[in-house]
Amino acid sequence: MARKKREEESGGNWMDTYGDMVTLLLTFFIVLYSFSTVEEEKWADIVRAFNNRGANKVDQIVLTVAEEGKEPAYNDGATNEIDSLFEIIQAYIEENGLEDDITISKSEENEEILGPVDSNIFMEIQDRISFRPDTSILTEGSYEVLDFLGGAIKGVDDKVLCVVIQGHTASFEASEVDSRMLSAERASVISNYFEEKFEISPKKFVPIGWANLFPVGDNENEEGRAKNRRVEISIISKDSYIGKNKELLQIMGIELGDEGYVSQGPKPKDAES
Repeated sequence: MARKKREEESGGNWMDTYGDMVTLLLTFFIVLYSFSTVEEEKWADIVRAFNNRGANKVDQIVLTVAEEGKEPAYNDGATNEIDSLFEIIQAYIEENGLEDDITISKSEENEEILGPVDSNIFMEIQDRISFRPDTSILTEGSYEVLDFLGGAIKGVDDKVLCVVIQGHTASFEASEVDSRMLSAERASVISNYFEEKFEISPKKFVPIGWANLFPVGDNENEEGRAKNRRVEISIISKDSYIGKNKELLQIMGIELGDEGYVSQGPKPKDAES
């Protein structure tokens, strides 16, 4: 009887060992699955950073990750959506060799003074967005960059307070066109294109025409005039210092609505004092 009891105890120990092994295997597979999920997120980051077909294509990949219960690559960690947008645009410029035509920078906010706030993105674009002489008609070669920027802005639409589009012209004695009107029309054409093609609210665009008041080149020669014919685009984040400065927004002609969107232009008559 004693021998039979020992055999039963031995079989029980074997089952315990087997159960422990199965538990360890299950834990091992859970760890492997977590690794594979991290790789998906890294892959989304890589595709977004090196994508040259606009942000719309990237968003489809990011949404696939999100459907599996994971947050998109844009998060509250070391980077935010506006900083990610900056990296996307910068990568596009480098991949397409546009460094001489498009310069990009972002504001560096002082967190000790202002607290944690988002950056804003500033771009100066020459040649890649251009118009027919003395008109506000875009040249055919302008649409590639416009399509990329429009898709990229659309991808972070909920984080963007406004997009300021500034048109600049050259000073040329042979031209009989009002440069102030022309630069304003060119800025408006760009904002209208973003609005219509990418369905971005027109309330988010602030087109401004500066005529030839701020030259960056010598108007006495064609090379300098070509530099002066430029477009500047500023993407202002809702969570930036500018986005939170009501006085500055009023000066810019921007007013935050009750729902958080941007409204521009004159107030309705029933709202006037």
